[in-house]
Amino acid sequence: MNGNLPLQDTETIALQIVGEGREAGEDSVPTSNEPLQPQVPTPDQEKAKLKSCSKTICWKCKLWMVAAVSIFFLIIIVTILILFFSPVVYIDEDEYWDPDSIANGNHHNFSGMLRIHCAAPSDWKYDLLSEYLHKRLTDVYSDSPALGRYFISAEVISISEENSTVSYHLWFSVPSDETEEFMKYRMSKNFLMNVLRQDIYDKEETEGVDISGCTNMTLDPTSISLKQLQAASQQDEPGVSCWISR
Repeated sequence: MNGNLPLQDTETIALQIVGEGREAGEDSVPTSNEPLQPQVPTPDQEKAKLKSCSKTICWKCKLWMVAAVSIFFLIIIVTILILFFSPVVYIDEDEYWDPDSIANGNHHNFSGMLRIHCAAPSDWKYDLLSEYLHKRLTDVYSDSPALGRYFISAEVISISEENSTVSYHLWFSVPSDETEEFMKYRMSKNFLMNVLRQDIYDKEETEGVDISGCTNMTLDPTSISLKQLQAASQQDEPGVSCWISR
């Protein structure tokens, strides 16, 4: 004995302590009936969720239909608001110009020649031909997208009886601030001739000509010639015949 507990009693006390510890922590230790991981939804549960999306809201409209239509209209509304409050407008600089700068610009004048084919022309026919050619030249250059704004007028100077050659003048006014490249390419004699030449090719048969003997009148695009003239004064109006050839 000697004040010590018997060995058998000591083992009994230890077992009791262990048992009490298990009873105290039994809530934190999973039992064999409790799953160790969250339960995976069954196929029936998945079908139930899908059926909820197909639930009829009103009349024959399903829930997913209402959501899709709402998103569609929302996108349209947002797009309209963006376009309305943040407009991006492309401005073509060639469509806008200052008429005053052209009217007060530098005059560029040209003298040209063109051959016509007209059977048995007479003196009184030349007046009608002159009117027609004047209108033709005016329409060609005034309707040109590249030259129309700079074009002032055209004038038929003479029609030769010997070789049926027409002499004419062209007047243009160009703002003084135009670049050298513009003058080199757009206001060059080659460019001006090509504009008239292309119009002749596009309209091989003349229209609106009712002249006896000239019903089949044609213009020869290969005969076009042009030279630039320097006016004695930039303020001269069309009709002045004093020119200095370059």
